[in-house]
Amino acid sequence: MGERILIADDDAGLRHLLQTILEEHGFEVIAVPSGEALIRAAISQHPDLLLIDVMMPVMDGLEALRQLRNDTRTSHLPMLLLTARTTSEEVVVGFETGADDYIAKPFDPDALVARIKANLRRQARIPLRNPLTDLPGNKAIADEVERRIAAGEKFALIYIDFDNFKALNDAYGPARGDRVIKLLANILRDIQAEDTSQATFIGHIGGDDFTVITTPERVEALCLNVMSRFDQEVRAYYDPEDVRRGYLRGVDRFGMPRRFPIVSVSIGCVTNEERPLTSYDEVMAIAAEMKSKAKKFSGSAYAINERIQDLPVPPDTDRRGLPPLVMLVHPGPLLEDALQPLVAEGRARLAVYDDVPSLSQIETHLPDLITLNVDEPRCWPLAVALRESRPALPLIIVSARNEDEHRAWACGAYAFIAEPFPPEYFRACVAQLLRLNERFPPTVAP
Repeated sequence: MGERILIADDDAGLRHLLQTILEEHGFEVIAVPSGEALIRAAISQHPDLLLIDVMMPVMDGLEALRQLRNDTRTSHLPMLLLTARTTSEEVVVGFETGADDYIAKPFDPDALVARIKANLRRQARIPLRNPLTDLPGNKAIADEVERRIAAGEKFALIYIDFDNFKALNDAYGPARGDRVIKLLANILRDIQAEDTSQATFIGHIGGDDFTVITTPERVEALCLNVMSRFDQEVRAYYDPEDVRRGYLRGVDRFGMPRRFPIVSVSIGCVTNEERPLTSYDEVMAIAAEMKSKAKKFSGSAYAINERIQDLPVPPDTDRRGLPPLVMLVHPGPLLEDALQPLVAEGRARLAVYDDVPSLSQIETHLPDLITLNVDEPRCWPLAVALRESRPALPLIIVSARNEDEHRAWACGAYAFIAEPFPPEYFRACVAQLLRLNERFPPTVAP
């Protein structure tokens, strides 16, 4: 079938005539008798164009048009008015209400079809919906944010991104990756449908990036709902043995063997409850910063409403805003030297133990990542103990013996590095696990 046309006219004979004409030209047609039915069908049937009679009882075509333009689920659709009232004043009112075109009764069937096709061609040039998920895309998202700002509404924007998605794509192929993207889209659709106030808008920015716009009081519960459902349902897209193991084995872009956890979501949120937000660009910039903050935690996480550059410098007892802490246990000079660029730039801190610390000593420091050099055999029991006490803590095992790799994975290592190694390899591994987006020169061998 061709494009779907939604007709609203209270005259049953005219509805039948219009349906016959349009179906003869290859269109799929839905016909309803009232403005109220038009609004319901426009939301549920996903038409490509609306043909609306102006003169209908109870709710006329202009009022229905106004409501549809104010609903982000339908505001992007081409809407044509069909009426016998064609004075200039009435035409102006129709266009000001939001009509894209005006067709006078009685109409010529060929001219009617030509006008419909012209409006569909014009609409096709504007990519408003993501082709994979059929959710509103960037322009519709920007329009919705700007509309809420202009209306003075209190709102919250939620920016959702996947973690470890590339590893899933590489392991299983892009078709399964697309299914995981659709999974999140369907979860968001369910959440939108549960909002009886219809204040929730969902959009697909592109790739594995999504957004939700809602009211501030719903933000935290919504984030928890998304994380809980996604973390539970995404496991169905992994092979059973990978689910039992809890991770995928693979090689990262620097050629280092890695353990990639199950895909999770990082969520950044911003609201205008306590400060004004004046543009879509400002809203998205803050949401992106919050998403980056959430990515510093293992697994699904969310962060709300602070600008990273606005965080105050904390006292020594407060870790907020401090660079992540990397603990090196029994390191050689190569390990310490490799991380000095991150330390010099203020992007990481180091805690170095030449001897093997106890778990209580490690807990005192609260490291964000730990590296164990298992050339010291006492590091192996520590690795096992860390997996039991802090399973989400990223752990790197370093060894001069390649045969230690299998044991490293069995201990729950996130990465294994065999000595000798280029310093860039170790720095790259640390940067990736801490999500510092470190960049390295192309001369680094894979």
